[in-house]
Amino acid sequence: MKRVKARMESPERLVCGVAAGMAWKFGWSCFWTRVLWAGATVFMPGVSLLIYFVLALLVDQWKRPV
Repeated sequence: MKRVKARMESPERLVCGVAAGMAWKFGWSCFWTRVLWAGATVFMPGVSLLIYFVLALLVDQWKRPV
């Protein structure tokens, strides 16, 4: 469980990087942003995955500068 929590807290992208980008842009916790996206995916899979991947295509400017 510790490895899962460490992976969720890491700012590296897991799928599309939307959750990490949102967390960075708005100053939120990366862990809780990913937990909320996972919860939304479990309870409303079609809608939340559609929104997630649309955001992945539209929000390139949210990527953390290197």
